[in-house]
Amino acid sequence: MISKQQRAVAAFGKKVISYEAHAMVQDDAADWLAQWLPDGQDCHNCLELGAGTGLFTRHLVGRYPHIEASDIEPAMVALCREKYPAVAHNLRDAWTTQHDAGLWDLVTASSLLQWASKPTEAMQHWRKLIKPNGRILVGFFIEPSLPEMQAVTGTESPLVWRDADRWREIFHAAGLVPVRMESESKRYHYPSALDFWKSIHSTGTAVSRRISPSQMMRFFRDYELQFRDAEGVYATWTFCRAELKPDS
Repeated sequence: MISKQQRAVAAFGKKVISYEAHAMVQDDAADWLAQWLPDGQDCHNCLELGAGTGLFTRHLVGRYPHIEASDIEPAMVALCREKYPAVAHNLRDAWTTQHDAGLWDLVTASSLLQWASKPTEAMQHWRKLIKPNGRILVGFFIEPSLPEMQAVTGTESPLVWRDADRWREIFHAAGLVPVRMESESKRYHYPSALDFWKSIHSTGTAVSRRISPSQMMRFFRDYELQFRDAEGVYATWTFCRAELKPDS
């Protein structure tokens, strides 16, 4: 099961109904990662970890002979199954040892890896899943992401943001070599700080903390003052995508 620490940070299962309506960042990340998907001639078996409601799954459907979409949240798995019945669906904890080592040509994950509390250990588990000539294709968020929120709150994020160099170190420590890896930052606009806050909470990517009404109003006021331009209130995300292979 998902750890207590991770449950304190993310609440995806509780936001299954509202997730996609507010997940424009995750949707863009999935589209960007899909550009690097191999064709079906090079890949027969594909496993997706952290599939959620299927934002990335939709890019896999019909591309490979066998696809499994997995997630740790039963509600997410049920919705993804309803949307993409031709795909196999299973409950999996992406951070633990898996039962089917060495069976997959491709392991994918979009908007998941940044949540790993022990990323090297997680990548070691994923490395064992792929065949000797298999690949891991991941898209995730890196530092700097949401610097505006941290500037306003003045507190450390509960999510440990790592930069691209740190992620390269993690991949190498897990016995993986980046075949290619790149990142880009993108600014997203919202009508107000309240709309930005709602988008974060409606996707489950928020921390359960007690915030007083006065603290909340101060956050909205300060965010509006500091991070508004001609298009509205903005928040910056930095995407990273990487294609990985075993180092031996």
